[in-house]
Amino acid sequence: MKATLIAATLFAATAATPTFANGDFKYGWLTGALPGTELVAANVVREPAFVGEKDEQVQAMDQATAALNTDYCSKKGATFVADPKIIIFDKGIGEWMIGGVCQ
Repeated sequence: MKATLIAATLFAATAATPTFANGDFKYGWLTGALPGTELVAANVVREPAFVGEKDEQVQAMDQATAALNTDYCSKKGATFVADPKIIIFDKGIGEWMIGGVCQ
């Protein structure tokens, strides 16, 4: 429940929505920051859609890390570090939410 609330709040203030091809996949994402905290996150989607496998989580984390470093962390002279408690797969829409902090 806590992660769902964090996700909803994070993406109320979205930073970017780029999409690009990587091999046979197309990725897209939204990034956001939770106001008043250090938390940043990205919702990552893929075409063909994610189904929740562990190797897909790694793909989503790579995309999220690059996007969050660009949108938030590099401006602070930091890099994105994922929090395992904020790595969530939404089976209903086939997306990964990857959250963490800039350190």
